[in-house]
Amino acid sequence: MVSGALAGLTVIDLTRFVAGSYATGILGALGAEVLKIEAPEGDPYRRQGTEWVNDESVLFMSLNAGKRSVALDFRVPAGRVLLERLLERADFFVENARPGSLAHHGLDWASLHARYPALVVGSISGYGDVGPDANKGGFDLILQAESGLMSVTGSPEAGPVKVGAPLLDVGAGLACALGLVAAHVQRLSSGQGQLVSTSLLEFALAGLGTVAAAYLVSGRAPGLLGTHSPTFAPYGGFRTADGWIVMAGAGSEELWRRACEAIGAVSLLDDERFSDNARRVAHRDELTEAIEAVLDARPSRFWLGVLDAAGVPATEVNDIGEVLGNAQVAALGSIERLPHPRAGDCAVLAPPLRFDRAPLSYRTAAPLLGADTAAVLSDLGVPDEEIAALVRDGTVVTG
Repeated sequence: MVSGALAGLTVIDLTRFVAGSYATGILGALGAEVLKIEAPEGDPYRRQGTEWVNDESVLFMSLNAGKRSVALDFRVPAGRVLLERLLERADFFVENARPGSLAHHGLDWASLHARYPALVVGSISGYGDVGPDANKGGFDLILQAESGLMSVTGSPEAGPVKVGAPLLDVGAGLACALGLVAAHVQRLSSGQGQLVSTSLLEFALAGLGTVAAAYLVSGRAPGLLGTHSPTFAPYGGFRTADGWIVMAGAGSEELWRRACEAIGAVSLLDDERFSDNARRVAHRDELTEAIEAVLDARPSRFWLGVLDAAGVPATEVNDIGEVLGNAQVAALGSIERLPHPRAGDCAVLAPPLRFDRAPLSYRTAAPLLGADTAAVLSDLGVPDEEIAALVRDGTVVTG
């Protein structure tokens, strides 16, 4: 099975929200057994979101497919004993709590490493686990603003704009998953676990790499760019007679020449303001105005045809429905349908990678709260009567 690279390994998942849940989901898709440790009241996302199917949160289901739910209260002594027994058998422990907040439970890196030296620990935070802002909580929106991402997204008319999806959360989750797999590979030879930490801020900085590199040399902040690039021109959105297209007409000088010839704007090639990419970026607004003056004569479909024939990358902006129904998305196997005990046929986005061209699979839908508590505790050797007593006193919840 292509998704079995981590088969036989166990993840103790103490994450909530998007970034941590996404990281552990990737490990599960790679074959690991992911035990999602939930408080008796359940993960917060079980009660959040805008879409529900038979009282099940689509938000929760989208982030927790392929996992097993173990509902126990590790804040009480009996629950803590059970968590320790699970940790004894675990290969990974992943959390996205505020740095330092788990120390009084003995679940910080130093304490865990002392007890379980082979355990690989993953930690995702808003600002990172070192530095003056380490103890601050962080959400995708906040870090999009504070990282500088919003300073280059939007337009002078609209103001700074948040990217419409939680890209920093997802990116930090992917970065964490990559680090955890690398730490596991190193553990195979060293026998030692290590701490893998990342943050929304660090992923935001990685995404700003080319923009930041230019600033470090010039000292000039690019400002709000709308759909345009701070590095290339023409490279962005352009108004046509009936809408908008986006065009990448600046990957090379040859591409720039082909773009001008395709749209019938060869006079731009002789304009000193646009004689090379650096000058075109410096005169981006004038260039955009000149290109749109030409594109305004015909509808988007016409221009997309001539640009495609010239080998100039261009497209319209798809909405979510259009892209999810796209033949290319279907060919990639990017939408996975999993049977859920209450929600029925549950559609989720598959992990964003494939092996030998076959998509990874989460294999099972997100679990009901406590669906696997009894089975997991039985595997630990906890007698049925003890499990029943733990249910009665509220330490655990069984599905």
